[in-house]
Parts: sequence; C-alpha cells; structure tokens
Amino acid sequence: MSKEIVASALLAAAAVGLAGLAVVWAPLRRYLLCGFFLGVGKILDVNWVSREDYRGWVRGFEIGSLDVMVVALLAAVLGGPGRRPVRFLPALMLPILAWVTMAFVSAFTAEVPLYAGFGLLKFVRYTLAFWAVANAVRDETDLRWLLWTFVACAGLQSFDAVQDYLKGVYRVRGSFDHSNTLGMYLNMFLPIIFSALMNLRTRWRGLLLAVFGLGAGTVVLTLSRGSWVALGLALAVVLPLSFVLRLRPEKLALVAFMVAIAIPPGAIAVQKMIRRIQEAPASSGEARVEFNKVARQMASDRAFGIGINNYSYGTDGPYSEPFGDGLDRGGLCHNLYFLTTGELGWGGLAALISVFAAAFVHGARFLWRQLDEGLGSIVMLGWVGSLVTVAFQSTLEWAPVQTGLGMTFFGLLAVGSATARLPSGASVARWTISWRAVPPPAGLTARPARGGAR
Repeated sequence: MSKEIVASALLAAAAVGLAGLAVVWAPLRRYLLCGFFLGVGKILDVNWVSREDYRGWVRGFEIGSLDVMVVALLAAVLGGPGRRPVRFLPALMLPILAWVTMAFVSAFTAEVPLYAGFGLLKFVRYTLAFWAVANAVRDETDLRWLLWTFVACAGLQSFDAVQDYLKGVYRVRGSFDHSNTLGMYLNMFLPIIFSALMNLRTRWRGLLLAVFGLGAGTVVLTLSRGSWVALGLALAVVLPLSFVLRLRPEKLALVAFMVAIAIPPGAIAVQKMIRRIQEAPASSGEARVEFNKVARQMASDRAFGIGINNYSYGTDGPYSEPFGDGLDRGGLCHNLYFLTTGELGWGGLAALISVFAAAFVHGARFLWRQLDEGLGSIVMLGWVGSLVTVAFQSTLEWAPVQTGLGMTFFGLLAVGSATARLPSGASVARWTISWRAVPPPAGLTARPARGGAR
C-alpha cells in the first residue's frame, strides 16, 4: 500500500472525526479557528499525481492537514450546535470568486491541463478556507482568541528562526522552505500585534512587546529586502492611526522605549542590510525583468494567458527564448501580479487587483466609521497594515500562492471580512465632549459650560 493512500486515509479519518465532533460540541469551532492558523507552521501534505520535476508553484493534486481543519470548520458552521445563519457571500467573497473564475477559464485553454488542474485545486481550497473562516468568526471572543493565536504564530516561528541563527544559519527561514517566505509570513501578523501593543489595554503588554520585538528582529535576520521595506510600510500606517485613535502619554513613552532598545541591534541590522543590498547579484534583477516581460507576452498572445500553474512550462517551452543563455530556463515569475497576468491573462490581473482593492476599501470604510478602542478597530487597523505588506511583497514574490502563505492570507482576509459585521463590544471613544450645568454666580444668568475631552 502506497504512502499516499495511507496518509490520505488518515487525513480523511481525521476530517470525518473532527467534523462529527464539531457538530455535537460547540466549543470546538473556536479551537478549530485557532488550529487553522497555528497549523500553517507544520503542514502535512499529500501530493497525488506528483510531478516533482516541474518547477511550477504546485506540482500535484495536493491535500493536507489544513484541509482537515477547513472541513471541520465547515461542519461547525453548517451543522454545529448554536449555529447561526450562514453568509453565503461574506464581504470580499465576490472579488475572490472573480479571481477563481478567471483561473477556471484559463484552465480550459491551458497549455498543459494537468498542471492547470493542480493550480485549480489550490484555488478551490483557498476559497473554501476563506468562506469557512469568515462564517466561523462570530463574536469578539473569537476575535480575542484569534489575536492571541496570531501572537503565538509569530512567537513560535520567530523562536524557531532565532534558534537557527544561533546555530550559524546565514538566513533564517523557520519551518518554511525559504527565508523570504518566513519574512512575508511574519509580516502578516506583526502589524496586528503592533496595533494591539499600541492600543489594547491588557496586562499582557509585556508579552506583546517581546513577541513583536522578536518577530521584527527575525524579519531582519531573513535578510529579505522586500520584507524589511514591507514591515516598515505597515508600521508607517499603523502608528499614526494609533495616535489618531487616542493619543495617550504611555503610547509616546512606549514608542520612545522601543526606539531606545532597538538602537544597538538596529546598528548591526543596518550594516547587514547595506551589505545585503550591495552584494545582491545583478542576475537576480535581470531574471525578474525577463520573467515580467515574458508574462506580458503570454497575456498578449493568449486572451486568458498560458493557463494557471503553466508559467514554468511556458518558460521551458514556447517562451524559452529569453532564457537561451541559461539565465533561468523553466523558472517562475517572482512577481505575483505578472505571474497572474501570464497565467490568467489581463482579466486575471484585474481580478487579483480587485481583491486587494476591495480589501483596502473594506478596511478603510470600517475604520472611518468605527475607529475607537474596541477590539474590532484594533484588529482591523493591524489587518490593514498586514494587507499593505502582502500587496507590496507580491510585487517581489509569488509566495502568496504557496500552500502555507495562501491559507494564511485567505484566512486573514476572512477575519477582516468577519470583523466588520461583529456586534460591538465594550469600547472607548476617541473624543467625547460633555456639557454640564455650572451654578452661575449670583446675579448672572446660568449658561452651560463646556467640559473637556474624556
């Protein structure tokens, strides 16, 4: 009996067992939500019809441990105790469906339909994960659990990576297969943690500070230039809005403290950054330019691109001419936007951009209407910063379609989608003006005096 059959049988049994338990035990839904995000660190995947010699972004019909969580979450949402009416089209679902639809259309005209099938299965899995998480997040208690889950995700990966660094690993990568992947993964969570550190009133602020510092240091140790810039952009969004939310002296003191403790390691980090930039091979930039050029050509030649997950086939076949000198024949475009253009056509690019655009509008509209010190606002503020990192780093990496980052990204999109519809919990308004009657001096007419901001 092949190992694929055994592993698939175990995964199927786990999915059925957890789904059955979720239908009868209400608290499991919340544990599954947290387990979904924590499970990215250690994924068990099975590849059917595997094509390991192919350099595409997926090389088989893949199923894995995260799918077990998704199946169980679906059971909890659709049939679990205390279930609520499902939202068949939660916020952001329509642009995601447009992206998936373009993937299906491209598959019908793909150069190699088998490779396209590999990619389609991934997109279906991501979409199901989004829908399940968006419907499974029901109240601010779920949101609080998820916040501390994100802290655990960043902390565990950072601790693992720092251990590697102390053992002499040049570029840390945690449990992922590449340092850039680790940098993007941490950047999805660190803005949310930073927003909580700045705005959440909790006795665990020391833990938030420690995890954020450890995570930011790990991003530096990945030596990923894109991750450095992306994290800086996210903090440049979250920090000013945190002051707009409420400007308190302890916030200023916290920022001053973080800057002070960051100066010594920061001096070393700057040297690493400069050396990394100076030593970056010219061939890396040349390859990116060639790959982007080929992607545009694919979209120009074919209305729906060369087909989902067919880009590497194209650069090793019909579009291999620019790589005749051996630069990176059969390679993969590192820019997610150009990769999508080459594989799904210009319509696919428009669909991808619509996902990011809709997400930014969704977050901005929520913060415009409800920027207060409630947990929803704090998480949404960090969520927008997280989205900034993914949108920026997608110009440098195709990693968001990798299994771990793809599931994390779609899961976070679902959290942002659900947050906007949660019933508001206790919150503190930014500014509240009170009017009170003040007894007038003798002989004068009473008039209200304006109180200060609370």
